[in-house]
Amino acid sequence: MQRRQLIHALGAAALLGARPSFAQDAYPARPVQVLVGFPGGGAMDVAARIVTNALADEGIKPVAIINKPGASATIATGQVARSANDGYTALLSTSANLGIAPYLYARLPYDADKELVPVAQFGVAQSVIYCSASAGLRDLNALLKRIAATPGQLNYASPGSGTTAHLAFESLKAQRKLFIVHVPFRGSPAAITSVLSGELDIGIDAIGPTLGHIRSGKIVPLAQTGAKRSASLPEVPTLDELGVRGIPSGTNLGFMMPAGTPAPILAQWSAAMKRVLATPAVAEQLSAVGVDVAYQDARAYAATMASEQKLWQAAVKYSGAAAS
Repeated sequence: MQRRQLIHALGAAALLGARPSFAQDAYPARPVQVLVGFPGGGAMDVAARIVTNALADEGIKPVAIINKPGASATIATGQVARSANDGYTALLSTSANLGIAPYLYARLPYDADKELVPVAQFGVAQSVIYCSASAGLRDLNALLKRIAATPGQLNYASPGSGTTAHLAFESLKAQRKLFIVHVPFRGSPAAITSVLSGELDIGIDAIGPTLGHIRSGKIVPLAQTGAKRSASLPEVPTLDELGVRGIPSGTNLGFMMPAGTPAPILAQWSAAMKRVLATPAVAEQLSAVGVDVAYQDARAYAATMASEQKLWQAAVKYSGAAAS
């Protein structure tokens, strides 16, 4: 989110307290569609469903999740940007479609600065650097030493070029001047399998897809991104703890709506999200798919996206990633 969008978002947030209230029971009067730019059943899809299902207890129902995967979630983003601003269409906003896509694609089918406004953030899905159990590595320092000692001889797996996991590792490479070859796969299962099979020694991915393999001891977690340790991997240190700073935290997850959506509707969503995210049941469900609760209202969420976008821009430039 660029500075112009941040100003737009802050203005919208200010209006939340300035606009007169309306009858809360009047909304929603029909189903609300939430577009998710990822396949059904994946961590992003499941996380969106957990939160929207919980919102039903706060009166925001019915909500229908519509999966529109493809092009780093930009297809779904473009559709929401062109939708009516009546509060009946929302977007699962992530670091992929809001933070990375502006630098990965030469042209986008939407102008996020003008056409979208943040509702609130609900979570963060951090990434984990891992290796095969047979690699003989037990911590990040050992990995960094091995890469430095064998420049260009090691490869690492990611779920795809331009993903948050890939770009986080590229940021680490740039900072530490490491020479290790990136091997992109089409999704997490294929990338993790390459490490499990011994084809590759090292990988980086979102925490969610790796959890089962970590708990079974088949892969070894070496470090995780993020400002603090994920509740899903409380025993694994963060890069920040290990003295590696300035790496993107992972995927920030929230909701956005078309610009011009009535401020009371945005406020209703944000307040309801804050309440449901404070419940242990929702936090536990999100943690099970590798997402940590991290509520931020529209103002804070806009600021977070603006700050992280600088890191993604630098990572895309260094990596050379580009949309095909």
